[in-house]
Amino acid sequence: MKLFITLAVSALLNMGVLYADTLKVVYDLSTGDINKIEKQLLSSVKAVAKYYASEKKTLKVIVVISGDAYKYFIDDLDFSPYASDEDAVNAQKRFKPRLAELNDLYGVTFYMCSNGMKARKIDRDMLYKYVHADMMKSVYLIDAQNNGYAYMPVH
Repeated sequence: MKLFITLAVSALLNMGVLYADTLKVVYDLSTGDINKIEKQLLSSVKAVAKYYASEKKTLKVIVVISGDAYKYFIDDLDFSPYASDEDAVNAQKRFKPRLAELNDLYGVTFYMCSNGMKARKIDRDMLYKYVHADMMKSVYLIDAQNNGYAYMPVH
């Protein structure tokens, strides 16, 4: 019985160490400002992930997309409401590979507000393949914060 208790306590302590080595953040992305997205999301997520990797910690990142940020997550702008949006067209060449890198190399999960998509007439098939759009922004943010994700606004 002593052995069982010792093993159980040891397992619980080790689980605590494992969870302590994983940090979680949710970015609330609603700005359409290219410079803010560049600095506060694209560059920041990569730098923070590298920092925690150097500390032997894992960073889990969620980005919730809404507001003026929709246009930067459309795969083919020609068939979207943003076909003539100069900011979207100019930024896509820079952002597309960097967003894919965040998803592929850093495991960033992207969620888009489905209510805003409907209002803007954005179909799910217009989005990059790694962008999920099943719920509204509030639900994504509430779920993330109730699961221990730190909140970072990018407005």
